[in-house]
Amino acid sequence: MRYGVFSDVHGNYVALKAVLDFLRKNGVEDFICCGDVVGYGPQPLECAEALRGLKSLVSVMGNHDAATVGKMDIKWFNPNAAWAIEFARTQLTGQALDFLARMPERVENADFTVVHGSPRKPLTEYLLSEHQFADNMKNWEVSPCFIGHSHMPLYFREGEAGIPETDFLKPAVKLFVKGKMMLNPGSVGQPRDGDTRAACGIYDTANRSFELYRVFYDIGSVQDMMAKLKMPAILSERLSFGF
Repeated sequence: MRYGVFSDVHGNYVALKAVLDFLRKNGVEDFICCGDVVGYGPQPLECAEALRGLKSLVSVMGNHDAATVGKMDIKWFNPNAAWAIEFARTQLTGQALDFLARMPERVENADFTVVHGSPRKPLTEYLLSEHQFADNMKNWEVSPCFIGHSHMPLYFREGEAGIPETDFLKPAVKLFVKGKMMLNPGSVGQPRDGDTRAACGIYDTANRSFELYRVFYDIGSVQDMMAKLKMPAILSERLSFGF
C-alpha cells in the first residue's frame, strides 16, 4: 500500500490542495497526516473539510488542533499563533471541530506509528536531535514513526552499533526503512527549511520505502487572503522565505 504522508497544513488550503492533487496523480489513495490541520493560515475550515472528506486517512492531533478545540491552553502559544487559533475557532463548523476533537494523539498499527511531536510527548516535543531520538526509543515499537511539529523534513534512524543518525530529507531520494526510524515529511502550509514549496512524502509499505517531494503552489493568493483578513503580517511574510 502507498500512503501520502504530510504534516502541518496550518490552514493553508491552497498548499493542501496542491499536495493532495500531486499525490493523487501519483496513484496515492491512502493518506497519513501528522497533525496541525489548522493554525497560522487563512482557510482552517477548508483544510479540515478536505481532510474529513478523504476516504482513507490516518490523522493525529497537533498542538494547534488541540488548542483550537480546547484540549490545550492557548497561553502556551505566542501572540501571532494565538491570534490564528482564535480565528480558526470563529471559522470552523461543528462537524469540522468534531473532526479535530476526535483525532487521537497517537496511532500505532501493524505498519507504522504516527504522532505530531514525539512518542513520549505527542503534542509538545520538537524532535530535532539524535539525543532526543535515542531518548524516545522506548516509547514506540512499530517503525517507521511519522512525526511533524518542527516543519523540518528530517529522518532519524539507528545507525551502526545502535548509534543514532539524522539528516535532512532531500526531494526524490528514496530511503528504505530498516530498524527503528522516524520520518518527518516537513510542512504543507508553512515550510521552515528555506524551501517555500509545500512538502509531502510517499511511503510504500511493500518495500518499506519513503520519498520526499516538494510541490509548488500559489503563495501570493494565500498572502492576499491573509492581508484581507488582517492576519499578523509575520504569518504571511514567512511564506515567501520558507522559515
